[in-house]
Amino acid sequence: MGQGLSFILLIAAALAVTALIGHRDRKAAEEKAVTALKEGFGKAGSKSYPDGRKSKIDRYFLKHPARFCLDDITWNDLDMDAVYERIDRTCSAAGEEYLYRMLRCPSTDGTGVPHKEKIEWWTDHEDERIRAQRALQNLGSMGKYSIYDYLDALDDLEDRPLYKDLYALILPAAALVVMAFYPGPGLILFLLALVFNIVQYFRVKAKIDPYLQSFRYILRLNRCAKDLGGIDMPLCKEEKERLREGSDAMASFSRGSGILMRSGSGTASANPFGLIWDYLCILFHFDLMKYGSMLRQVRGCGDQIDAMITSIGSIDTQISISSFRVSLPHHCAPDLRKGAFDGHGMYHPLLEDPVPSDIHADRPVLITGSNASGKSTFLKTTALCALLAQTIGVVPAAQYSAPAYRIYTSMALRDDLRGGESYFLVEIRSLKRVLDAAQAEEESPVLCCVDEVLRGTNTLERISASTEILKVLAQEHVQVFAATHDLELTDLLADSYDNYHFSEEMEGEDVRFSYQLLPGSADSRNAIKLLRRLGYDASIADRAQERADHFLETGEWQ
Repeated sequence: MGQGLSFILLIAAALAVTALIGHRDRKAAEEKAVTALKEGFGKAGSKSYPDGRKSKIDRYFLKHPARFCLDDITWNDLDMDAVYERIDRTCSAAGEEYLYRMLRCPSTDGTGVPHKEKIEWWTDHEDERIRAQRALQNLGSMGKYSIYDYLDALDDLEDRPLYKDLYALILPAAALVVMAFYPGPGLILFLLALVFNIVQYFRVKAKIDPYLQSFRYILRLNRCAKDLGGIDMPLCKEEKERLREGSDAMASFSRGSGILMRSGSGTASANPFGLIWDYLCILFHFDLMKYGSMLRQVRGCGDQIDAMITSIGSIDTQISISSFRVSLPHHCAPDLRKGAFDGHGMYHPLLEDPVPSDIHADRPVLITGSNASGKSTFLKTTALCALLAQTIGVVPAAQYSAPAYRIYTSMALRDDLRGGESYFLVEIRSLKRVLDAAQAEEESPVLCCVDEVLRGTNTLERISASTEILKVLAQEHVQVFAATHDLELTDLLADSYDNYHFSEEMEGEDVRFSYQLLPGSADSRNAIKLLRRLGYDASIADRAQERADHFLETGEWQ
């Protein structure tokens, strides 16, 4: 008796120690996660994405297109993949996809941009922010896939009514009845029924297993909705209401879900009770019956699931924007109103040591300057400030005031090798879409940034055609920022464009750039000087300079 009691006490002590160690480890992991969130807030985004995830990050955007969306050319011109990563500190797949959609769909009427007060609230309320981020981290992601990939796939699955699995109970029960009267034949029938159930179980389970991941994510989505609903977020009342409605609609989906989620899982199989449950499911299909019920509920609650993803993504994105805002050296809230484009202290957030620029433009702007002097960076900065103003409501500038634009660029183009198109054809197609947008009957004005118009053709035709294209773009509802090396355009377009330029200074054989935007047109060229700077043979640079000087004096090439 004494030995038995000692053994029981030993087992109890071991269980208690195991529980205490588990509690300690969970507490340490929680503290580590909270510390990482606190230290990471206000830092540049540095997330690692699973292989293939970036190709799926647009799924929410594709499901929720806006009236105006940034096209692929503009997105690539502005290096928006890198800008997205700079901003992204979301904790869930819903947040990642919501942020992508937000950056892809700038508001063209001045509405829908997050209010400054909402973003500031997350900055000032650390405890609530950490609680929300931990709830979002528990939601997590589905690897490289989007939940919408799975929801779409669920539509292709065959429905599984209850009667399709009731035979797993009826056949063994019938065999037991037979066994009561005819033991031998009844036992054979009972064993045959179990074998039949086992074969059918693995056949069906192999088909549905890939889709159980989506069920687990929806369960986590529901759990996240409840956790966020319990946080005091006075400026997120609309999101919390949608989460409550979605959670209520999905209550029956969550109820009893352990019947399906426990079967065949590593957690279930790691203990005797889980192992017994797995065998019972294999023999009698309890989990398959629950699967059919949950599948019908998911199909009937698509709108509620989408609303929950939207609300959770919105909250996650707000926190990410708040962190981005803190990480900037200076920033401002945009003033989106009709009038001139007015930006002061604008800079590009991807640059480590940017030189801020000021511009007040109430008509088109033509920018000239030497190679590498800052023209392209200024164009990208201008368009990006407009985009961020109309999406996240945080502008990397000291002050920003402008209308809500439809934004187009034609800048970082390249040959289309697959399509068999030369650079020039790619370029004129790109410019054509800008002209079409400028001539479309839309209420919102157009902001277009064009770098080196028609650089893919000869000088004579480039200057002639560029003049006409830029004149057509110089309309009342179009704000153009165009950069060019062709100083002839400054005279040809003097009536409709204001001239600005970037310049440089020579210090011996070295070129120093100020990267400051200055009024007027450029009066210097530096391409040949850069040959010397980069170590070309001096005779090449000297002969090139003599040839250029001769042309400037006589108008003829030597």
